[in-house]
Amino acid sequence: MNADEDILQLPHIGLKNRAILPELSGIYYVIDEKFIIWYIGKAKNLRARWAGDSHHRLDQLQKQRKKLFTIYYELVPESLLDVTEQQRIEQHSPQLNGTQVKVRKLRPTETLLRETLVTLAPYSFVLGVESSRKQDLKFIEDSICRQAYWRVKKAVLPLTVIHICINVSDLWLVGKNGNSGIRFLKTIFRKRSNYSNNWNFACKDDSKYQLLPPRRLLVNGFVIEVYEIKPEAFELIQNYELIKLANVDMRAVDEDSLVLLKNKCLLSHVGVYLATENQDDSYDQLSRKAIERIYPYKQDLVKLLFNEEIDLSKPQVLPTYTRTLRDSNTGLLVRLANLADKKKYLTALLTERGLDLNRYGVNKYLESIPKDDNYVDNIGDKRMTVFIKPFLWNLPEVYLAATLDTVFWLLLETYLSDFTKVKLNPEERYTSKAYVSTRSFIVPATLTVTLNGKWKAGIPFGSKDDMSYKAVVDIITSRLQASGIPKLKFSFTLDSIRS
Repeated sequence: MNADEDILQLPHIGLKNRAILPELSGIYYVIDEKFIIWYIGKAKNLRARWAGDSHHRLDQLQKQRKKLFTIYYELVPESLLDVTEQQRIEQHSPQLNGTQVKVRKLRPTETLLRETLVTLAPYSFVLGVESSRKQDLKFIEDSICRQAYWRVKKAVLPLTVIHICINVSDLWLVGKNGNSGIRFLKTIFRKRSNYSNNWNFACKDDSKYQLLPPRRLLVNGFVIEVYEIKPEAFELIQNYELIKLANVDMRAVDEDSLVLLKNKCLLSHVGVYLATENQDDSYDQLSRKAIERIYPYKQDLVKLLFNEEIDLSKPQVLPTYTRTLRDSNTGLLVRLANLADKKKYLTALLTERGLDLNRYGVNKYLESIPKDDNYVDNIGDKRMTVFIKPFLWNLPEVYLAATLDTVFWLLLETYLSDFTKVKLNPEERYTSKAYVSTRSFIVPATLTVTLNGKWKAGIPFGSKDDMSYKAVVDIITSRLQASGIPKLKFSFTLDSIRS
């Protein structure tokens, strides 16, 4: 049943932003973008009821990937929750109330570890084991002083750490292409919603600078840390021993090789690398201490609790070729031929609509057409900065800076300029990130536009004069529907919170 005006006037928060619901008692309504009520419930504490992934209907809602859900809430005293909830359910007949809750089956983390190791075994080895860091107060102190907080996270400190190295050079050699190796690793360490835990960045702040960001998994009372070993360090290894880890066959460096590595190498967030002659830097000293703490891996330490059956005979195969399909007319790679077609189409569309191609330097970008396989698109010419006022932010005098596709902006500026500003007045201020807590920040609402059935771009937009999200969406929708742009499709996404 559709929500009535009384409900739509209530305060509301996007489902993705449920972490900022008030800590008050009330009735909540889960409503989609077409204002259909999916679920009505009660809570003594609205924020706690929706904290994390705890809500029993969350999995059902998140599987509706084409739906945009919003939580509307009505503040009600605890003593009236039961009777009010029953009245609201009888009045609106939500489609999920009264249906069976579908429980998501979570697989144990040990299974994820074993599946990962089976795939990585040909390109990796166990470096060794490290005793609980909690026992070494000086190491903890030095890590904090050097801001290596990832080493001393609370969950990691009391556990034994098993170190695994990946020889990235082997991946590149087998794949015959660096991009193949990167895709291979991304696939292995991707997020999986059906496991009770996932691989995470060991040190999030440094991850974007590494080809192989260090990964960490907590499983059955142990910490598994995976990182790269540099080629010059890898050459020091003389022999391996065949061992098992979580009952998967692996290699481990032998004791003599580990001694060589500990004497000549350091271990930091980038992995294992050779020390240079002048290692007086305090962080290098910490990295030396880190590798010195490692001792040989001799036996299978991770005892299986569930021992789920996995297919050990079909490890994932690293791609050994790059996609080289070519356009029959131009001889270019299909990717580049599509880019050339896109630029020609946009040039014709903008010209036909009488728009100035020199505005925002759009002509410079569109005139750069791929002519051979060495072509690289200039992102600097393609992107520009704009300023918006997020719906979820209560600082009306401050704008949030965001970037968007310059060509798409030129095409749609007429319809969006009320809600996205290109230039601020001298007295107006902006910030590059709008934080709602120490780590969480706002990702602005986005209009996603598709042209000619295949070229897509996202354009951030915000509020004006404290207009609601629904009011702004209605205005933009009306304008775009009357724009006359051929084969135009579009959709909207509400502001969200990201950590």
